Amino acid sequence: MKSKLSLDDLWLFQQVVQHGGIAAAATATGIPQATLSRRLKGLEQTLGGRLLERSAHYFSLTELGEHYYQRCTPLLAELREIRNQLDDQHTRLCGRLRITAPVSMTQSWLGQCFFAFMQQYPGIQLDLVLSNQYENLIEQHIDAAFRVGEPRDSSWIARPVWSTRMALCASSEYLVNAEPVSHPQQLHQHPLLAAYPINEWLLQNKHNQEYFRLAPQSRLRVNDIDVAANAAKAGLGIALIPTYYLASDTSAEGLQAVLPDWQGQQRPVYLYYRDRDVMPARLKAFTQFVLEWVSHQPMP
Repeated sequence: MKSKLSLDDLWLFQQVVQHGGIAAAATATGIPQATLSRRLKGLEQTLGGRLLERSAHYFSLTELGEHYYQRCTPLLAELREIRNQLDDQHTRLCGRLRITAPVSMTQSWLGQCFFAFMQQYPGIQLDLVLSNQYENLIEQHIDAAFRVGEPRDSSWIARPVWSTRMALCASSEYLVNAEPVSHPQQLHQHPLLAAYPINEWLLQNKHNQEYFRLAPQSRLRVNDIDVAANAAKAGLGIALIPTYYLASDTSAEGLQAVLPDWQGQQRPVYLYYRDRDVMPARLKAFTQFVLEWVSHQPMP
């Protein structure tokens, strides 16, 4: 079976021809003459014929060598141009990044980070995929992802960038007409609105550090935190939602904190990306920008 044809060896052959001999090509490429001679002999064995007629004082192309030189030179030049273009796209701060992030988090505060990044790097375009589901990062061709909760995919790098607490809330209208709540033990007397993936409400008193654990017998159970928050706004009961909802004028409209001395469990936010050492310059700039930006933001 014939050996595979090496583009590197064809390039070395081209260099020998263009520089008029092995010695000159060795000087131009920095490759030792003995290595060049060995690589050329291997190329000739792969092609099944002699490419060069060479001696101490004579150098010329054979008919086979002339044929390969004429046909391969434009192909190698095109490949070099393609590589230069791809290298340029990889190293310059331009091009497109495909980012996925939770809907409510982006609307409440993360979107400001994206907008600030776009202002600082006008040559980079963002393709935002907002979803509260765990998108398949490879199938969706995602460059970076923001996800809440402990990492699930060990094949991606997960950098902790944020953490947020959960808070109990309900509409002002509901609280006016409902039984008052002074301790989490009384929550079972109220319709509860729960959102996946939080199956258990773990609450802690900010003052005395008392813990209370509740498996909510929920009136509504939904896999979208926005729907749970909207149900609370509609007066359907008490929901446990991220505190950044209450910090946002838009998201908090119509909602009021319930048991403000009690906080829900802290949930980490991670930034996922695939490669650390070979990432494009635009993705490296994005990850560095996010880490710097969140370091100056107050936790909601």
